[in-house]
Amino acid sequence: MRILLLALVLLTSNVFASEATKQEKLKELINVMDMDSMVDSMYSQMEVMMQNMSTEMGVQPEEQPIFDEYYSKMTMVMREEISWKKMKPTVLEIYDKNFSEQEISDMLAFYKTETGQAILAKMPAVMQESMLMSQSLAQNAVPKIQVIAKELYADLEVSRSKKK
Repeated sequence: MRILLLALVLLTSNVFASEATKQEKLKELINVMDMDSMVDSMYSQMEVMMQNMSTEMGVQPEEQPIFDEYYSKMTMVMREEISWKKMKPTVLEIYDKNFSEQEISDMLAFYKTETGQAILAKMPAVMQESMLMSQSLAQNAVPKIQVIAKELYADLEVSRSKKK
């Protein structure tokens, strides 16, 4: 009985030690990846999109102060609600859930290399360009989707009226 209890205690302590090591590596990975700076970059990208709203909404020069006031409020909400402080625990959970300790170690080793650091430095620009490309493609798709949605709505109305 004592041997079984001792084995259980040792096994449990090894699991906790392994989990602590994984958590430490995760925190180091997030630091090496400089994720808080990536979040700042994301704010910049969102701010560019929000500024484009001014053009899309046809804001006139005399209306700019009104737009700027609301833009400031939107930016403040965005920075509060999508802060790194709020994101960090969830990001840690996501990485913990999806990557093994070995994979985290491998990523950590890679991102410490010159190439890994170059990828991290360039990724925000790649993501921004990809997002702009996606928005451009979506702009072409939206009118077509709206036509299909109107057709769907009309067909549903016909179907529903037959049931009455």
